[in-house]
Amino acid sequence: MDTQIGKPSFSLDFKHWPMFSSPAVAGDQAYIGTHEGKLVAINLKDRKVAWVYQTDGSRRNGRTYTKDDGSPNYEATFADSFYDDMIVGESKMLSGGAILSSPTPAAGAVYFGSTDGSVYALR
Repeated sequence: MDTQIGKPSFSLDFKHWPMFSSPAVAGDQAYIGTHEGKLVAINLKDRKVAWVYQTDGSRRNGRTYTKDDGSPNYEATFADSFYDDMIVGESKMLSGGAILSSPTPAAGAVYFGSTDGSVYALR
């Protein structure tokens, strides 16, 4: 944020899957998790995505619940708006290894949990 004029200094558009985690910043990198099961590292100097890590759950199930354009395939997940079907559908979506909490950069690594049941440490 440019505090002099109150406008963002830059933004990146991640328009496909929702993000529930908050970004974490360490040095010149920002890290944010996606509901798609990807951890995105952003180089703050270049203002570009530096790298993307895909969780095991996302590798296993991501294509099943992602359309060709990269958006979530809710039609393949939610059979009906009946409550039980919604619960089953949400369980299917989370099998993609969603990263719902904020990553934690510390000691030269980035730590985060995933709905695929794993805790990851990336160096």
